[in-house]
Amino acid sequence: MKNWKENRALACVVLAAAILGGTFGIGGAKLSSAARSVNEAYAQNIAGDLALRAAAAQNIIAEGEAALGADAASVKTAKRAVEALEAAEGPAQEYAANAALTASVGMLYEETRKVSGDDKGSVLQTQWSEFLSRGNIIDNSADAYNEQARAAQKKLSGFPASLIAGLTGAQAEEFSA
Repeated sequence: MKNWKENRALACVVLAAAILGGTFGIGGAKLSSAARSVNEAYAQNIAGDLALRAAAAQNIIAEGEAALGADAASVKTAKRAVEALEAAEGPAQEYAANAALTASVGMLYEETRKVSGDDKGSVLQTQWSEFLSRGNIIDNSADAYNEQARAAQKKLSGFPASLIAGLTGAQAEEFSA
């Protein structure tokens, strides 16, 4: 039997394993890090504000139920929109759910405001202001986040990055339709 130092086939296999290990190991770590950075930025900025926006929506829904009744169409629609936001997975789904939430809670707010007395109106107005404020913060954060996500997607889409990203599950999703 030949010495392993003299075995060309074995040397080629070891070299190929080292190259693949370096490409997939180091490349996978870099790609995962890029995707993780984008996902952390989303979690720290947009996701937190979406949760606070959903909480304000819940408070507006409670005011709407008190003023209009639990069976009012606008109350039910707003509840479904909050549920859809809570069930959404990932930035793209959360973007769509947030758009539906904006429309449904806006309609509920207008209907509730018309029938509410002064004491409920002030609580309603405070929650509406919070709801709108969180929406503005999300809108302002979305551009910077989407730019970061597009840069990560560009990194993840080239070869062999796309292959490595597919194997490691690294992805960066935009907060848009």
